[in-house]
Amino acid sequence: MKRNKLFTRLFIAATAFTIAFTSCKKEAQDSSDDVADTQAILVENASVSGEAVYIINTTPDGAKRDSITSTDLPAAISTYLTANYSGYTLKKTFKVSINGTIDSYVVVILYNNKPIGLKFNSAGAFVRVFEQRERGDLRGKGWKKGGRFDCRDGQHRDTIAIASLSTLIKGYFALNYPTDTLAHAFKGKDNSTIVISINNGLYATAFNSSDVFIKRAQIIEKKGRKATVTAAELPAKATTYLTTTFPGYVFDKAFSIKVNGTVMAYVVFINSNNTRYGVEFNAAGDFVKNVVIR
Repeated sequence: MKRNKLFTRLFIAATAFTIAFTSCKKEAQDSSDDVADTQAILVENASVSGEAVYIINTTPDGAKRDSITSTDLPAAISTYLTANYSGYTLKKTFKVSINGTIDSYVVVILYNNKPIGLKFNSAGAFVRVFEQRERGDLRGKGWKKGGRFDCRDGQHRDTIAIASLSTLIKGYFALNYPTDTLAHAFKGKDNSTIVISINNGLYATAFNSSDVFIKRAQIIEKKGRKATVTAAELPAKATTYLTTTFPGYVFDKAFSIKVNGTVMAYVVFINSNNTRYGVEFNAAGDFVKNVVIR
């Protein structure tokens, strides 16, 4: 009787171990499948405070992705990165081929201590910024509350009231740009502050976490009346461009520029994977340029 009970207990323990092992093995396999199925590339390792970060949808079905050196990249890519991401650090480079012919290049850089993944065509022309996701969010909507990209919930928790800006920031504008009209402000994940201001053109001025000036970028130089517009009021072409070029982007603020009551241009401020951009469109919604802010 005792021997039967012993065998029964051993059998139960062995069965539980087998189920647990199989379950763990399956979870690990599923985890790997997430990376493969989303054509993901690791751009930032996991840390004590957060999960590993990947860029996704990097390789079309049927294509082959190979790691290459920076010397294998078209010169146009380096020119683009230098012009738009001054001071960047190159992290990873890949070529994507279809049937042995180069289709595109994938480049991962570090800019302001934030990873950015970009796609270029076979000639080295910019195509888009890849969406980033945390390891646990590779599938599904791509973000979670409290995560690195929780701003995608559209709640605009990063918006700062102009009246709430620090004395240091207000003092900087009073001293250096006294004719600026402060229109909007954002707080970054790194506690930096970006202030959008109007002075004939539209400007974005960045300050670090101590409210010390970092940079000032002119987004558009056109004169005219600047008025805020909603995302729904943008031309369809502009919305399509943003969705295609900055997948997963967050709409922050937009302005129309009018002369004698006629719209001449639009400027849209977006957050793409925690990097801020100001994007200019003409009156019809055709892309004009984008400016990397911070």
